[in-house]
Amino acid sequence: MHCVLLLAIDLLLLIIANAIAVFLSIDSHLTANALHEILLYCGLTLATSIPALLMTGLNRTLWRFTSLHDCLRVLIAVLMTMAATAVSAGTFSSFHGVSQSLIGLQFLLMTGALIGIRALMRLRHARRCQRRASRTAYERENILVVGVNAITGFLLRCVAETDETRVAVAGVLSENRRHRGRILGSHPVLGRPDEIVQIMHELDIHGVHVNRVVLAKPFDKLTATAQLALLRAKNELSLRIDALDDRLGFGDAAIASKPLTLTMPDDVPWNVIGSNLEARKSYLRWKRLFDIAAGAAVAICVAPLMLLVGALVFFDVGRPIIFWQQRPGALGRPIKVLKFRTMRAARGPDGALLSDSQRLSSVGKFLRRMRLDELPQVYNVVVGEMSMVGPRPLLPVDQSQQFRVRLNLKPGLTGWAQINGGRHLSVDDKAALDLWYAKNASFRLDLRILLSTAHTVLFGERVDQHAVHEAWLALGNPPQGATAERVPEFAARKQPRRWPGPVNLQTEAPSTESARSH
Repeated sequence: MHCVLLLAIDLLLLIIANAIAVFLSIDSHLTANALHEILLYCGLTLATSIPALLMTGLNRTLWRFTSLHDCLRVLIAVLMTMAATAVSAGTFSSFHGVSQSLIGLQFLLMTGALIGIRALMRLRHARRCQRRASRTAYERENILVVGVNAITGFLLRCVAETDETRVAVAGVLSENRRHRGRILGSHPVLGRPDEIVQIMHELDIHGVHVNRVVLAKPFDKLTATAQLALLRAKNELSLRIDALDDRLGFGDAAIASKPLTLTMPDDVPWNVIGSNLEARKSYLRWKRLFDIAAGAAVAICVAPLMLLVGALVFFDVGRPIIFWQQRPGALGRPIKVLKFRTMRAARGPDGALLSDSQRLSSVGKFLRRMRLDELPQVYNVVVGEMSMVGPRPLLPVDQSQQFRVRLNLKPGLTGWAQINGGRHLSVDDKAALDLWYAKNASFRLDLRILLSTAHTVLFGERVDQHAVHEAWLALGNPPQGATAERVPEFAARKQPRRWPGPVNLQTEAPSTESARSH
């Protein structure tokens, strides 16, 4: 029954394509007899298309998995239809009025319609898979894939199709210089394998922490510089390297290190702290309307200021003027938080890694102090990734499973924690304040937070101990010192990776110098 439905849809598309072809080919001087011939020819085309579609099996294919082979089937079916129509029409003398332009339009429109509907179904399926996969993207392990070949494409498709996978591909590395900046599937080619240390450092700055590299081609087939860079990254960054065997499984490669183990804090389960807190759904239903209106209004009002800040950033640190960083959004789905750049490049002209103090300019300090670097996040609000008010989006390393309930809300430009201490608060106290807001969110509270944010920007941050204490009471009033006891656990997870210095390929042993990342 389903195959009959697909055949009917294909015939409907062919009818529409022929109707458009007739409309485009007729002119004002066309006689009624010529129009009659054209319509009969189109009807003959539709009649001959039915056996062509059945012979090529187009009504039995799965549209959401359309491949180049299926597109070739469509092309063959259309050519068979055109050939059968031409042979049938040649036996009659009444089709001499059919122009070659009509036949050309038929071929193009019928091919485009049949391939187009299948391409749309494939894109729709890919989009649905992406949405389902993003629900668990917060818990995924970021990997880099080395090599561009058929195995790479197969691996990327497997990752995209599998909802339960714990792997997220951060990018692809190719030894071909011409591949840099291009897209393989939906994943960017970030550079060459011998640049892996620099690429991992740049990804880490953007909030994408890579722990594993997957080799889509044998290690011994890589160049000597690529092998040296991978071994250096493995030894100095505790990087796990896996090689795909002939069965396309994750086997134990000769150079694989001990697999990364992701552990859950066992002192307090993540679904205990704040699990009884639920935002007021009656307000959240229409909060999106408030975000759209407020975000659009703010964007219009600050547009001249954003142009001025953009010009300052351009002349201060150069291009690009916008910096993005991946952070967990609502329900843990990754979003790209936008900011104006306040730091220069991570490495100097000699390739040496610069410290944050060396990279941060005086203009950048001013922009951070006045929160002007966060103005581009108005775009995140307008497109629905963020809210005007809500828990601030944290780096993945800062987002503890213990306080994951805060991810039930969209992250905000400002929040309850930001006006009650902000950067002076511990990670736990910020989480407690965010959970308090999740329970008490209302339009009046949001207006209070927005007005207080202006005061905080102008006069600085001040810790409100009463608000912090009230937030902890809402969580069950933990014992004295519980907050302080949990800080080392978070601090241990926040320790940045120590990045090695620039690779010197002229020496036998790589440099052991390292510096603290951004």
